[in-house]
Amino acid sequence: MFYVKFLAKRFVAIIVTLAAVIAISYVMMYYSPGGFMNTTQLASALAPLAAQDPAAYQKLMEQFQSRYGLNLPLWKQVLLYEWHTFTFNFGNSMQNPTLSIMSQLKGALPISVFLAFGSVVVSVVIGIPMGVIAALKRNSWVDYLVTTLSMFGQAIPSFVLAVLFVLIFGVVWQNVLPVTGWGTPADAVLPILSLAAGNIGVVARYMRGSLIETMRQDFIRTAKAKGVKYWALVIRHGVRNSLTALITVIGPQFAFTVVGTVWVENIFAIPGLGKVISTAFTNFDFPMAITAVFILGATIMLTNLVVDLIYSWMDPRVKLQ
Repeated sequence: MFYVKFLAKRFVAIIVTLAAVIAISYVMMYYSPGGFMNTTQLASALAPLAAQDPAAYQKLMEQFQSRYGLNLPLWKQVLLYEWHTFTFNFGNSMQNPTLSIMSQLKGALPISVFLAFGSVVVSVVIGIPMGVIAALKRNSWVDYLVTTLSMFGQAIPSFVLAVLFVLIFGVVWQNVLPVTGWGTPADAVLPILSLAAGNIGVVARYMRGSLIETMRQDFIRTAKAKGVKYWALVIRHGVRNSLTALITVIGPQFAFTVVGTVWVENIFAIPGLGKVISTAFTNFDFPMAITAVFILGATIMLTNLVVDLIYSWMDPRVKLQ
């Protein structure tokens, strides 16, 4: 019964938050200078019609606005898009009116999820050992080196690192790793490393702090007094109990990394969700942009919900509210 109440409260909060995010995103696009008919190639294509037959052009514009609800007052437009989004009736995009939005996202979304998941896996595989080594060698040059590298990785944005990788492997070390395109395993190496650098730093620092705190606990001293060997003490008791705290970090990392792929995918010319989002907002494609915002927001919030449930399950002392 408790979990039912908790989930009900969280789902209500998620829906309210998503509704606010969608409304704000729509209003910002609405008041931004330009429009779909002004920023796309369609504008130049329709220019002769506007000059030769203004009445036909005006009729075409009215039909376009009516199809996408752009002829309604702003508050009605917002409510219309809110309703379509929460009923999963995403419709068709303005750029590809003959294709449904979901059919266009079926190919893009898995790519972004793969990149985000791969970067989190890399950050865990590299970050946890770095954090363990730093904790065991506390206040030594090894600890300072790991801490410096972690902060360095966190300080460099993923898109800046992606640009550096393009310069290095596209100019200096050509043909070592591909810097554009998608289709082979090698195409994912540089994007994943770009996204993983900051996550490695976060995982390493959290693991270091958590392990240092765990090794101070009474049960560690008790296990040591019973004669448990050093590495068994560290791995079975120290690292194992320290991993619980990392769950609260790794989960949100995955969600925010999906958002981070927006810039990285554009730099490496990868046809993922990031490419779709940037094109939609640049061209004022309202249906596609709002659907992308909804998917990203829902991904972040649902991931946080799952993390809270897993954390509570692994550590009964944590109370969900």
